[in-house]
Amino acid sequence: MTDVNRAPVAAPASAAPDHRRLLGRDPGQTELVTTGTAVTAKRPIAATESVIPELDETVAKPRPLWKHPAFIVSIALTLAALIAAGVFLVLWLLSDGPARIDGVELEVGEGNAHLTWTGTDEAVDLYVVNGGDVIDMSQLVRGGSEAWFPVGLPVGGGGFDDGSCFVVRPHANADAEVSLDAAALDEQGARSACVADAR
Repeated sequence: MTDVNRAPVAAPASAAPDHRRLLGRDPGQTELVTTGTAVTAKRPIAATESVIPELDETVAKPRPLWKHPAFIVSIALTLAALIAAGVFLVLWLLSDGPARIDGVELEVGEGNAHLTWTGTDEAVDLYVVNGGDVIDMSQLVRGGSEAWFPVGLPVGGGGFDDGSCFVVRPHANADAEVSLDAAALDEQGARSACVADAR
């Protein structure tokens, strides 16, 4: 016989009904899980085709000509050559040119002859021309612009006679032929004086 006044027996807690419902189970849709009144979204994790993004290839731009090292070096060398040429040109214009003897004066006295010259301050060579003989008297130069010749000594010993002529020229032309020709003297920057003209 059943007791209708008996209290109903509660079901065990482990047997509580599951109220969760799964929504959006189709492929490509976000899966929704409902638990009572709460709704949580579970997004699927999917890998892309490439982990590292691809970079667009950049087109290499040609370097301007004035940025090339060879061009810069050539310009620098050209400028240096032009500057050096300008310096040499200025020095050449300011210089007096090759050494020259401007004038020669011969004084013949009773005991000696005195020869003086003007022009270059550089070393000079002195010659006595007696007929066809040329004698080097450069050792008699004193002070760079004068020389003394004793009277009575033979021409070869440092003297002179009435037919002697003196030639003074820069030492730079020491290898040239000694001549009394006016054109040759002018070309060598030399000057001459003769005893016959000084008496």
